[in-house]
Amino acid sequence: MVQGSYRIGQRLPAERELAKTFGVSRPTIREAILSLAMSGMLQVRSNSGAYVISRQEFADVHALEGAGPFENIEARQMIEPQIAAAASQRASKTIIVQLADALAMMRHEHAQGREADTSDHRFHVILAEATGNSAIVSICDSLWRAQSDSRIWQEIHAHMRMEDYRSVWLRDHEAIFEAVSAGNARKASAAMTRHLGNIRDALMEASNAKSMARDKT
Repeated sequence: MVQGSYRIGQRLPAERELAKTFGVSRPTIREAILSLAMSGMLQVRSNSGAYVISRQEFADVHALEGAGPFENIEARQMIEPQIAAAASQRASKTIIVQLADALAMMRHEHAQGREADTSDHRFHVILAEATGNSAIVSICDSLWRAQSDSRIWQEIHAHMRMEDYRSVWLRDHEAIFEAVSAGNARKASAAMTRHLGNIRDALMEASNAKSMARDKT
């Protein structure tokens, strides 16, 4: 569409309109706009929108191929609530101790103002391990790594004020842990669903035009 229908300097329609035109969600449109911005074809301007600045892609545009963070979160929303529910029914005492250790490390890292990527990753993988299904463990691990390796995720993450999210995400993990420890499948699934929804909301907030353009104006 950008290459065939829009001239240099022209603004794209609003995300909501594009989502309706293509029959997809707004996060999918947001991801596409960010991909095109990173490929050098669009410029995202604060309080204005996305503008065409080139009809040629950068040479390394194919490095952006693959699932982006919003697709990744959607996949996790389909899978991880069921993992948490299963973990609540199958977790051994050893698994519960491992989850508690990962949670303690998250608290420690957050208290020091640092990201808890390693302990966060470990928490989710341990939950998958609690199911006793190696295929589920592999899927969970792959989804996490795909998210952190995504260039779009890294671009959004650079604009996130992590101090605004750490306490929320820590409480989410604590709720998941409490539900799994109590053997409550319904609450474990709901807590995981809430956690992944909070991540999605944070991504939407951090990837809006105002946030993404803030450091470039």
